[in-house]
Amino acid sequence: MADFTAQDRIYLPDRVFTALEDRMREGTGVWVRGERIQALVAVGDLPLDAPVERWPGTTITPGLIDAHVHLDNPGDGSTLAAMEEADEVLAAAGARHARTALEAGITTVRDCGSRGDTVFSIRRAIDLGWASGSAIVAAGSPLTVPRGHGWPMGGEVAGLEGVRAGVRAQRAKGADFIKVINSGGGTPGTYAWQAAFPIEELRAIVEEAHGLNMRVTVHCLCTEALQRTLAAGADQIEHGHFLLEGDRIEVDGPTADAIAAAGVFVTPTMVVASSLLERLGDDGDPAERDRWLRMLDGWLAGARRLREAGVRLVAGTDAGWRWVRFDDLPSEISLLRQVGLSAAASLRAATSESATAMGLDDVGAIAPGRRADLVAFAGDPVADPTALRRPVRVLQGGRAVALPVR
Repeated sequence: MADFTAQDRIYLPDRVFTALEDRMREGTGVWVRGERIQALVAVGDLPLDAPVERWPGTTITPGLIDAHVHLDNPGDGSTLAAMEEADEVLAAAGARHARTALEAGITTVRDCGSRGDTVFSIRRAIDLGWASGSAIVAAGSPLTVPRGHGWPMGGEVAGLEGVRAGVRAQRAKGADFIKVINSGGGTPGTYAWQAAFPIEELRAIVEEAHGLNMRVTVHCLCTEALQRTLAAGADQIEHGHFLLEGDRIEVDGPTADAIAAAGVFVTPTMVVASSLLERLGDDGDPAERDRWLRMLDGWLAGARRLREAGVRLVAGTDAGWRWVRFDDLPSEISLLRQVGLSAAASLRAATSESATAMGLDDVGAIAPGRRADLVAFAGDPVADPTALRRPVRVLQGGRAVALPVR
C-alpha cells in the first residue's frame, strides 16, 4: 500500500455497497484521498499507521442521485402560485432545497426545469462555495409548446427553427441537457392524455441537442407522447405513464416493449402520487383520494410493465412539484421495489443507473478515481429500506457535510 498523505482517510463501516454489484462488501474500507476515491481496501491489509475513521453500525453507499427535481418549486402544493414570485425569490428557495437534498444523502440532483436563469444562479452559488447543496445537473427552462405544460418557466417554442433556437438558447445559458415537455400535465389548460409536439419538431430538438453533445429527456404522460418521443430518438423519458382522457390508464404493452428495445431509460416519478395521498390522509376529500389511489395503481402497473419489458428504470422524485419534498428519494426507491426491482437494483437506480442515464462517469459508484460522494446510513439499506432515511455521515467531494441533529 502506498504511503499515506495528509489528505488520506480510510472509512470503515460495517458494509460497503459499491453500486457496481449486488452484494454488500464486509470487512472493507473506502480509501479517500482529497476529493477522490483511491481504493477499496480489506481491513486485514491495513497497516497500523493507516488514517482510519471507523463508522460502526453503518453502510457506506455512493451519494444518492435524484434524477428529476425542480429546485425552484416549493413542494408545498403551491407550485403555480410560486411561479408568480420574482426570480430572486425562487433562486433563494432553490438553494435551500438543494441543501435539504444534500442533508438527506442526495449529493447530485438533476433539475428538469426551472424558470429563467434561477437554476444556473443556484448552481453558480454552490460552485463558488457561497451556498451548500447537492451538485446540480441543469436543463434550464424546459421546452414546451406555446401555453403548454410548464410554460411559466419560460421555455415556449414553436416551429422547426423555433425549437432549434430553443435548444441553442438553453445551451448558451449553461444547460447540461435538454428537457422537453411532450404532453400536458398539471398546468391549467393542458391535457395529460394529449401529445404536444409534432414528431418533426421533436426530431429537430433531438438533432440539435445531439449536435451539441447534449442529451434529451422528455416528459410523457400518455402513449402517443411516448411513441412520438421514441420516433424522435430521445435519450430518456420522464414519468412514462399511459394516461387516457378521464384519468383512465391503459398500459400499452407494445410501446413498453419498444422503449426497452430502444434502450431508453425511464424515470417513473411515482412518489408524486404517493406523497399527495400522504398529504390527503384518511380524512381528505374522498373523491380526490380515490382519484389518486387509482392514479398510483395505474402508475405502478405501468412501471411494472416497463420493468418486465426490460426497460432500465431510474429513481427521480419530481421534487418541488405538488407535495413532493426534496428528501423524498427513499420513498421512490421503495416504490421501485414494489414494481419488481430487487433491493439492490432499486438502490442502483438511485446511484449507478442514474449516473449512466445522465452520462455522468464521475459519480454514482464507489470505485477508484470517482468523486468521493459517499453516504453512511445507519443500518443496511438493502435489507431495510427505511435505513435510507437515516444518513449519519455525508461526504461531498471528500468533504464532510454538517448534518442536522435528528
